[in-house]
Amino acid sequence: MEVEEAAGERAPASGGGGGSSGGDPDRLSALPDSLLHAIMSNLKARQAVQTCVLGRRWRHLWRSVPCLDVDHDEFRNTATSGPPNNHPAANHGFSDSDIDSYDSDEDNDNDINNNDREWEDFEDFAENLMHRCNIARLDSLRLRVSRDRAPRFADKQAGGWIRRAMKYCAPDPPRQREGLNSGSWHLKRLYLCNVALDDRFTKHVSSVCQSLEELELEDCACEINAITSRSLKSLVLKNCRWGKLSEITSPTLKSLVISGGTNTDDNALVISAPAIAHLCLDLPLRFARRISVNQKPSTPRLF
Repeated sequence: MEVEEAAGERAPASGGGGGSSGGDPDRLSALPDSLLHAIMSNLKARQAVQTCVLGRRWRHLWRSVPCLDVDHDEFRNTATSGPPNNHPAANHGFSDSDIDSYDSDEDNDNDINNNDREWEDFEDFAENLMHRCNIARLDSLRLRVSRDRAPRFADKQAGGWIRRAMKYCAPDPPRQREGLNSGSWHLKRLYLCNVALDDRFTKHVSSVCQSLEELELEDCACEINAITSRSLKSLVLKNCRWGKLSEITSPTLKSLVISGGTNTDDNALVISAPAIAHLCLDLPLRFARRISVNQKPSTPRLF
């Protein structure tokens, strides 16, 4: 499924180049790109892409939107259908328990089929979107995969989308006024949910995402040793499964939230954040007891 095809499933195409109807002036399309991008940044990614059918002016406008919110829930299948002709409700010979059993089995099968179709549509859309939108130029990226409805391999697949984007996406030429190198991403805010990550991700965050100020990971499987950054101001880690996390280091970090999740039992986590102003550790005891925050080595007293 192409990105534009996903848009066409819901949004009716309009004629003309401005997207107006009935001969009325199209004041929305007359707005400058920067303002339209600001408006589109408040939409989910699928909705933003669907604007391509509004007219020639809108055809490729979504490709340069500064904020992308890619959400698996946008592809949730909410359509319901009536009972088929062979449904037991049409046969008075069935008891209530027979009907309940039939409904349960049928609902489970339908749920599986719907989830498979839903994931296929989301997968096609997300892969095309990551290919056509250069996320190195984004200000904000949100990628959310529903753990309840996605297949077991979904987090690894979503991790692959991020990994390929890191490898192949390149930003604009260096912005000297902002003091960024030629390889620096523009990204300031990043949210990932149910995405499998490893040390290649944190290495990229540390070396390339020099503008990243807000990072939130939720329900992610993380084979990560350390999270280090010279730009992060806010870090939120919710219900993540850590294999070997041992270090969080950032001289600029002001807010840190670690809520839920697990870490290797024999692994100590050292947090070095001298500018920290807000710290929330809502963790199981076996995880929390092996965390140290801004602890300095003791020095001998001078008399």
